[in-house]
Amino acid sequence: MTRPIKFRTGPIIPPEAAPLRALTVTMTVMCYLACLAIGALILIDRAVDSWTSGLSREVTVQVRLMQNADIDKELAKAKVLLETTVGVTNVEVLERDAGAKLLEPWLGTGSLDDLPIPRLIRVTINETATPDFVALDKQLKKSVSGASLDTHRRWEAELTRMARALSTLSYAILALIAMSAIAMVIFATRTVLDANRQVIDVLHLVGAKDSYIAHQIDSRFLRTGFMAGLLGVGLGVLTFFLLGLSGTIGAGGVADASRGLLFAPPEIAVWSYGILFSVPIIATVICLVTSRMALIRMLRSVL
Repeated sequence: MTRPIKFRTGPIIPPEAAPLRALTVTMTVMCYLACLAIGALILIDRAVDSWTSGLSREVTVQVRLMQNADIDKELAKAKVLLETTVGVTNVEVLERDAGAKLLEPWLGTGSLDDLPIPRLIRVTINETATPDFVALDKQLKKSVSGASLDTHRRWEAELTRMARALSTLSYAILALIAMSAIAMVIFATRTVLDANRQVIDVLHLVGAKDSYIAHQIDSRFLRTGFMAGLLGVGLGVLTFFLLGLSGTIGAGGVADASRGLLFAPPEIAVWSYGILFSVPIIATVICLVTSRMALIRMLRSVL
Protein backbone atom coordinates (compact mmCIF):
# COMPACT_ATOMS: atom_id res chain seq x y z
CA MET A 1 0.00 0.00 0.00
CA THR A 2 1.50 3.27 -1.09
CA ARG A 3 1.60 6.14 1.28
CA PRO A 4 -0.30 9.23 0.24
CA ILE A 5 1.92 11.95 -1.05
CA LYS A 6 1.84 15.01 1.14
CA PHE A 7 2.02 18.36 -0.58
CA ARG A 8 3.11 21.43 1.24
CA THR A 9 2.05 24.76 -0.14
CA GLY A 10 4.84 27.16 -0.93
CA PRO A 11 4.84 30.93 -1.14
CA ILE A 12 3.67 32.63 -4.30
CA ILE A 13 6.88 34.63 -4.35
CA PRO A 14 10.06 32.63 -3.66
CA PRO A 15 12.14 34.04 -0.80
CA GLU A 16 15.14 34.47 -3.09
CA ALA A 17 13.26 36.55 -5.64
CA ALA A 18 15.59 39.12 -7.20
CA PRO A 19 13.18 42.09 -6.90
CA LEU A 20 12.82 41.51 -3.16
CA ARG A 21 16.58 41.25 -2.68
CA ALA A 22 17.07 44.48 -4.58
CA LEU A 23 14.28 46.12 -2.56
CA THR A 24 15.90 45.00 0.71
CA VAL A 25 19.22 46.59 -0.29
CA THR A 26 17.72 49.87 -1.46
CA MET A 27 15.36 50.13 1.51
CA THR A 28 18.29 49.47 3.85
CA VAL A 29 20.18 52.37 2.27
CA MET A 30 17.12 54.61 2.56
CA CYS A 31 16.60 53.69 6.21
CA TYR A 32 20.28 54.32 6.88
CA LEU A 33 20.04 57.79 5.33
CA ALA A 34 16.86 58.43 7.31
CA CYS A 35 18.68 57.53 10.56
CA LEU A 36 21.49 59.94 9.69
CA ALA A 37 18.96 62.71 8.99
CA ILE A 38 17.10 62.00 12.25
CA GLY A 39 20.37 61.93 14.19
CA ALA A 40 21.35 65.26 12.64
CA LEU A 41 17.99 66.73 13.66
CA ILE A 42 18.47 65.58 17.26
CA LEU A 43 22.03 66.92 17.40
CA ILE A 44 21.01 70.28 15.90
CA ASP A 45 18.16 70.62 18.38
CA ARG A 46 20.40 69.84 21.36
CA ALA A 47 23.22 72.11 20.19
CA VAL A 48 20.93 75.08 19.64
CA ASP A 49 19.25 74.56 23.01
CA SER A 50 22.66 74.47 24.69
CA TRP A 51 23.96 77.54 22.87
CA THR A 52 20.86 79.68 23.26
CA SER A 53 20.42 78.76 26.92
CA GLY A 54 23.99 79.87 27.57
CA LEU A 55 23.50 83.10 25.65
CA SER A 56 20.23 83.88 27.40
CA ARG A 57 21.82 83.47 30.86
CA GLU A 58 24.69 85.86 30.26
CA VAL A 59 25.47 89.27 28.77
CA THR A 60 28.84 90.89 28.23
CA VAL A 61 30.03 94.38 29.03
CA GLN A 62 32.95 95.66 26.96
CA VAL A 63 35.15 98.45 28.29
CA ARG A 64 37.48 99.94 25.67
CA LEU A 65 40.73 101.71 26.41
CA MET A 66 40.02 105.45 26.17
CA GLN A 67 42.47 108.35 26.19
CA ASN A 68 43.00 109.97 29.59
CA ALA A 69 41.03 107.18 31.31
CA ASP A 70 42.22 104.64 33.87
CA ILE A 71 40.91 101.30 32.65
CA ASP A 72 41.01 99.75 36.12
CA LYS A 73 38.92 102.55 37.62
CA GLU A 74 36.42 102.30 34.76
CA LEU A 75 36.16 98.55 35.30
CA ALA A 76 35.55 99.09 39.01
CA LYS A 77 32.78 101.62 38.29
CA ALA A 78 31.17 99.27 35.79
CA LYS A 79 31.29 96.40 38.27
CA VAL A 80 29.64 98.45 41.03
CA LEU A 81 26.94 99.64 38.64
CA LEU A 82 26.22 96.11 37.43
CA GLU A 83 26.13 94.61 40.92
CA THR A 84 23.49 97.13 41.98
CA THR A 85 21.31 96.49 38.93
CA VAL A 86 18.08 94.57 39.51
CA GLY A 87 18.13 91.22 37.67
CA VAL A 88 21.92 90.75 37.76
CA THR A 89 23.03 87.75 39.83
CA ASN A 90 26.79 87.69 39.27
CA VAL A 91 29.49 89.98 37.84
CA GLU A 92 32.97 88.75 36.85
CA VAL A 93 35.71 90.98 35.45
CA LEU A 94 37.76 88.90 33.02
CA GLU A 95 41.50 89.20 32.64
CA ARG A 96 43.02 90.87 29.58
CA ASP A 97 44.04 87.43 28.27
CA ALA A 98 40.36 86.52 27.84
CA GLY A 99 39.92 89.22 25.20
CA ALA A 100 43.26 88.34 23.60
CA LYS A 101 42.21 84.70 23.20
CA LEU A 102 39.13 85.80 21.28
CA LEU A 103 41.37 87.58 18.75
CA GLU A 104 43.94 84.81 18.39
CA PRO A 105 42.12 82.96 15.53
CA TRP A 106 42.37 86.12 13.40
CA LEU A 107 45.53 87.91 14.63
CA GLY A 108 47.60 85.09 16.09
CA THR A 109 49.53 85.29 19.33
CA GLY A 110 52.65 87.23 18.36
CA SER A 111 51.52 90.86 18.14
CA LEU A 112 48.69 91.28 20.66
CA ASP A 113 50.62 92.87 23.53
CA ASP A 114 50.70 96.34 21.99
CA LEU A 115 47.04 96.34 20.87
CA PRO A 116 44.39 98.21 22.89
CA ILE A 117 42.34 95.09 23.59
CA PRO A 118 39.06 95.90 25.37
CA ARG A 119 38.40 94.44 28.79
CA LEU A 120 35.39 92.18 29.24
CA ILE A 121 32.94 91.75 32.10
CA ARG A 122 30.81 88.61 32.23
CA VAL A 123 27.37 89.31 33.67
CA THR A 124 25.01 86.52 34.75
CA ILE A 125 21.37 87.51 34.78
CA ASN A 126 18.20 86.18 36.33
CA GLU A 127 16.27 84.53 33.49
CA THR A 128 12.94 84.94 35.28
CA ALA A 129 13.45 88.65 35.99
CA THR A 130 15.83 90.09 33.40
CA PRO A 131 17.07 93.68 33.76
CA ASP A 132 16.10 96.52 31.44
CA PHE A 133 18.93 96.18 28.91
CA VAL A 134 18.19 99.46 27.11
CA ALA A 135 18.32 101.44 30.35
CA LEU A 136 21.39 99.52 31.52
CA ASP A 137 23.23 100.23 28.29
CA LYS A 138 22.46 103.95 28.55
CA GLN A 139 23.59 104.04 32.19
CA LEU A 140 26.85 102.25 31.37
CA LYS A 141 27.67 104.61 28.52
CA LYS A 142 26.87 107.58 30.74
CA SER A 143 28.81 106.46 33.82
CA VAL A 144 31.70 104.40 32.41
CA SER A 145 34.05 105.69 29.74
CA GLY A 146 34.24 103.35 26.73
CA ALA A 147 31.62 100.90 28.02
CA SER A 148 29.06 99.10 25.87
CA LEU A 149 26.60 96.27 26.51
CA ASP A 150 26.32 93.16 24.33
CA THR A 151 23.19 91.11 25.07
CA HIS A 152 24.05 88.41 22.47
CA ARG A 153 20.49 88.63 21.15
CA ARG A 154 21.72 89.06 17.59
CA TRP A 155 23.83 85.91 17.82
CA GLU A 156 20.95 84.03 19.41
CA ALA A 157 18.67 85.07 16.54
CA GLU A 158 21.27 83.97 13.98
CA LEU A 159 21.70 80.59 15.67
CA THR A 160 17.94 80.08 15.78
CA ARG A 161 17.62 81.02 12.12
CA MET A 162 20.44 78.66 11.13
CA ALA A 163 18.95 75.82 13.17
CA ARG A 164 15.54 76.39 11.60
CA ALA A 165 17.06 76.22 8.11
CA LEU A 166 19.00 73.03 8.89
CA SER A 167 15.93 71.44 10.46
CA THR A 168 13.85 72.29 7.39
CA LEU A 169 16.53 70.75 5.18
CA SER A 170 16.56 67.58 7.30
CA TYR A 171 12.77 67.29 7.13
CA ALA A 172 12.92 67.78 3.36
CA ILE A 173 15.52 65.00 3.11
CA LEU A 174 13.29 62.69 5.16
CA ALA A 175 10.33 63.49 2.89
CA LEU A 176 12.42 62.73 -0.22
CA ILE A 177 13.59 59.46 1.34
CA ALA A 178 9.99 58.47 2.08
CA MET A 179 8.86 59.31 -1.47
CA SER A 180 11.80 57.40 -2.94
CA ALA A 181 10.97 54.40 -0.77
CA ILE A 182 7.34 54.46 -1.92
CA ALA A 183 8.46 54.62 -5.57
CA MET A 184 10.84 51.69 -5.05
CA VAL A 185 8.13 49.57 -3.42
CA ILE A 186 5.75 50.26 -6.31
CA PHE A 187 8.43 49.35 -8.83
CA ALA A 188 9.32 46.15 -6.94
CA THR A 189 5.65 45.22 -6.67
CA ARG A 190 5.14 45.60 -10.41
CA THR A 191 8.31 43.60 -11.12
CA VAL A 192 7.26 40.79 -8.78
CA LEU A 193 3.78 40.66 -10.27
CA ASP A 194 5.11 40.55 -13.85
CA ALA A 195 7.63 37.84 -12.95
CA ASN A 196 4.88 35.68 -11.41
CA ARG A 197 2.11 36.48 -13.90
CA GLN A 198 1.51 32.81 -14.76
CA VAL A 199 1.05 31.87 -11.09
CA ILE A 200 -1.36 34.79 -10.65
CA ASP A 201 -3.35 33.70 -13.71
CA VAL A 202 -3.64 30.14 -12.37
CA LEU A 203 -4.85 31.42 -9.01
CA HIS A 204 -7.45 33.57 -10.75
CA LEU A 205 -8.61 30.53 -12.74
CA VAL A 206 -9.16 28.45 -9.60
CA GLY A 207 -11.21 31.25 -8.06
CA ALA A 208 -8.72 33.02 -5.78
CA LYS A 209 -9.74 36.55 -4.91
CA ASP A 210 -7.52 39.56 -5.34
CA SER A 211 -7.43 40.18 -1.59
CA TYR A 212 -6.14 36.63 -0.97
CA ILE A 213 -3.40 36.94 -3.60
CA ALA A 214 -2.44 40.39 -2.31
CA HIS A 215 -2.23 39.07 1.25
CA GLN A 216 0.08 36.24 0.17
CA ILE A 217 2.37 38.66 -1.64
CA ASP A 218 2.41 41.69 0.69
CA SER A 219 3.48 39.52 3.63
CA ARG A 220 6.80 39.20 1.82
CA PHE A 221 7.02 42.98 1.51
CA LEU A 222 6.23 43.33 5.21
CA ARG A 223 9.20 41.17 6.17
CA THR A 224 11.39 42.95 3.63
CA GLY A 225 10.53 46.39 5.03
CA PHE A 226 11.10 45.34 8.64
CA MET A 227 14.45 43.68 7.94
CA ALA A 228 15.62 46.64 5.85
CA GLY A 229 14.60 49.03 8.64
CA LEU A 230 16.51 47.07 11.28
CA LEU A 231 19.61 46.90 9.10
CA GLY A 232 19.41 50.64 8.37
CA VAL A 233 19.09 51.53 12.06
CA GLY A 234 21.97 49.20 12.94
CA LEU A 235 24.20 50.86 10.35
CA GLY A 236 23.14 54.30 11.54
CA VAL A 237 23.92 53.54 15.20
CA LEU A 238 27.24 52.00 14.15
CA THR A 239 28.09 55.16 12.19
CA PHE A 240 27.41 57.43 15.17
CA PHE A 241 29.42 55.05 17.39
CA LEU A 242 32.43 55.21 15.04
CA LEU A 243 32.12 59.00 14.85
CA GLY A 244 32.14 59.06 18.65
CA LEU A 245 35.43 57.14 18.65
CA SER A 246 37.03 59.44 16.08
CA GLY A 247 37.82 62.28 18.51
CA THR A 248 39.05 62.82 22.04
CA ILE A 249 36.58 63.18 24.90
CA GLY A 250 35.76 66.78 25.71
CA ALA A 251 37.24 68.19 22.51
CA GLY A 252 33.81 69.09 21.16
CA GLY A 253 32.74 68.74 17.56
CA VAL A 254 31.07 65.80 15.84
CA ALA A 255 32.73 63.17 18.06
CA ASP A 256 31.35 64.57 21.31
CA ALA A 257 27.96 65.19 19.73
CA SER A 258 27.78 61.57 18.53
CA ARG A 259 28.73 60.27 21.96
CA GLY A 260 26.06 62.50 23.47
CA LEU A 261 23.52 61.01 21.09
CA LEU A 262 24.30 57.39 21.94
CA PHE A 263 25.22 57.73 25.63
CA ALA A 264 22.78 60.39 26.78
CA PRO A 265 21.02 60.31 30.19
CA PRO A 266 18.15 57.78 30.37
CA GLU A 267 15.36 60.37 30.07
CA ILE A 268 16.95 61.73 26.87
CA ALA A 269 18.20 58.39 25.51
CA VAL A 270 14.71 56.87 25.59
CA TRP A 271 13.41 59.67 23.40
CA SER A 272 16.39 59.58 21.00
CA TYR A 273 16.46 55.81 20.57
CA GLY A 274 12.67 55.76 20.30
CA ILE A 275 12.82 58.07 17.29
CA LEU A 276 15.66 56.11 15.68
CA PHE A 277 13.95 52.75 16.16
CA SER A 278 10.72 54.11 14.72
CA VAL A 279 12.44 53.85 11.32
CA PRO A 280 11.84 50.04 10.98
CA ILE A 281 8.17 50.56 11.88
CA ILE A 282 7.76 53.34 9.32
CA ALA A 283 9.62 51.32 6.68
CA THR A 284 7.36 48.33 7.37
CA VAL A 285 4.22 50.48 7.11
CA ILE A 286 5.45 52.02 3.84
CA CYS A 287 6.19 48.59 2.35
CA LEU A 288 2.94 47.04 3.57
CA VAL A 289 0.52 49.82 2.66
CA THR A 290 2.18 50.75 -0.63
CA SER A 291 2.51 47.17 -1.83
CA ARG A 292 -1.08 46.34 -0.85
CA MET A 293 -2.51 49.36 -2.70
CA ALA A 294 -0.33 48.75 -5.73
CA LEU A 295 -1.13 45.01 -5.78
CA ILE A 296 -4.90 45.51 -5.61
CA ARG A 297 -4.78 48.07 -8.39
CA MET A 298 -2.55 45.92 -10.61
CA LEU A 299 -4.51 42.73 -9.97
CA ARG A 300 -7.75 44.44 -10.93
CA SER A 301 -6.17 45.66 -14.13
CA VAL A 302 -5.13 42.09 -14.99
CA LEU A 303 -8.73 40.86 -15.07
